[in-house]
Amino acid sequence: MDVVIRERAWKWVEAFTPWKREAKEAQYSSYFVSEPIKLSPIEQRFYLNPRNNHLDVYTKRAALKVSTSVVSLKSYSGEKEIFKCSGTIIESVDSYCIILTTASLFRCSTSGNSIADNIKVIVHLFDGRSFDGQIESYDLHYNVAAVKIQSDTPLPIASLAHLSDSITIDPSQLRSTEDKSFQLRPHSNSFNLIPGDIVIALGRFYAKPYDITAAPGEFCIDRCDNDFECKELLKATCSIMRCGIGGPLINRYGEVIGICFYDPGSFAFLPINIASIWWEHYKKYRQSRRPSLGMEVTNLYATDLQILETIISKFPDVLKGVIVEEVIPGSSAEYAGIKPNDVIIQFGGKSIQSFLELFETMWNNVGESVELVVIRTSHDVPVHLSMVVEEFTSDKLYSWPLWEER
Repeated sequence: MDVVIRERAWKWVEAFTPWKREAKEAQYSSYFVSEPIKLSPIEQRFYLNPRNNHLDVYTKRAALKVSTSVVSLKSYSGEKEIFKCSGTIIESVDSYCIILTTASLFRCSTSGNSIADNIKVIVHLFDGRSFDGQIESYDLHYNVAAVKIQSDTPLPIASLAHLSDSITIDPSQLRSTEDKSFQLRPHSNSFNLIPGDIVIALGRFYAKPYDITAAPGEFCIDRCDNDFECKELLKATCSIMRCGIGGPLINRYGEVIGICFYDPGSFAFLPINIASIWWEHYKKYRQSRRPSLGMEVTNLYATDLQILETIISKFPDVLKGVIVEEVIPGSSAEYAGIKPNDVIIQFGGKSIQSFLELFETMWNNVGESVELVVIRTSHDVPVHLSMVVEEFTSDKLYSWPLWEER
C-alpha cells in the first residue's frame, strides 16, 4: 500500500512541478521565423537531446557570458556552398576583428589538405548583422583558421583561459568529504581541467535569426575515434551538430578553453592553448609551425592503474608527468632512445607535468636539439637523453574528415 501511495505522490509532483518542460519537436523554429526549417537527422538528434533541450541556469549563465562573441559562418566557392560552421571573436582592434574558427570552412570537397578556389565567407553576428569575411590565416594540420571582418565599432570578444591538464596521482592527497572546504576560484588566465568537469560546446545556427546553441557535457580521457588523426585533440561528451564545428568550448565560468570538432559518433576539441600559440606565432612570423612529437603520449594520471602502481612503487616522488605509450619508428624520439612506458619529467631544462606543457616546450624548440629526462622502471635513476624536435613536413600533415551530411 505504501508503494502505491508513493507512486501516486510522485506522479502528482511530477505533473505539477514548475521545472518540468515538454519535449520540443525536432525542428528549428524561432519567434522571429515564420516557417520552420527542416532539419537533417543529426540536427534533429541535437534538438531532441534532453541535455541540450533543458539547460540548467549555470549553463545558461556561462553561455550568455560569451554568446555575443560567437558567430555563424558560411563559405562559398563561387556560388557553391562549401561549409557552414561557428567561430569566436578573439580580437577587436581599431576597425577590424579576428574570428577563430575551423579551417574546414575553406577545405576543398575533393581533397582535405587543400583549399577551395574563389572563396567567399559570410559572417553573421548575434544581432543579425552580416559581414564579408577575409581569410587572414589557416592551418590544415590543426584545422584552425583566422577570419578577419571590418567593423566601424568594436565587437565583443571572448575571454580565453589556457588549460592546465596537470593532475597529481599522489594518494596521500585523498581527503574525506568532511575535510573539504569551499574556496572561491581565483581570477587567472589558466583553468585546471579534470576528467568529469562540466564543459559546454557553443555554436550559432546557420539560419535566421542565427540563434545560439549550447551542448553541455563532461571532459573525459577517452581516446578520439580514428577519424581524427590530430594527436593534440582532447575529448568530451558534448553532442553537437554540423554548424557547431569551429565554435568555442567553454568552462562553467564562460571562458573559452577549446575549439569544437565533430564527426558523427565523436566529439573532440583542440585546447585553446594550441590555437593561441598558433595564432600568436603567425602574427609574429607570418608562418605556421607544427612540431612533430614522434611518439604517442598521454598524461601520467590517464594511464592504466597497473602501470601507475609499478611506477609509483619505484619512483614515489614522480606524481606528474607525460608517459610514452608508443614510439613512432624512424622518428627523432626513437633515435633519442625513448621507449614505451618512459615518463618524461623534464624537457629542454623545464619540468614537465602535463602533455600541454610538453607540447608548448616542443613548439618553442622546433629544429633544435634539447635535453630531456625520463624515468623508466628498468632503471634505478632518471635517464638523460637528447632529442631533436622535428617539424611535420607537408606530406605528413594530419588528415581531417570531410563532413558528409547523414
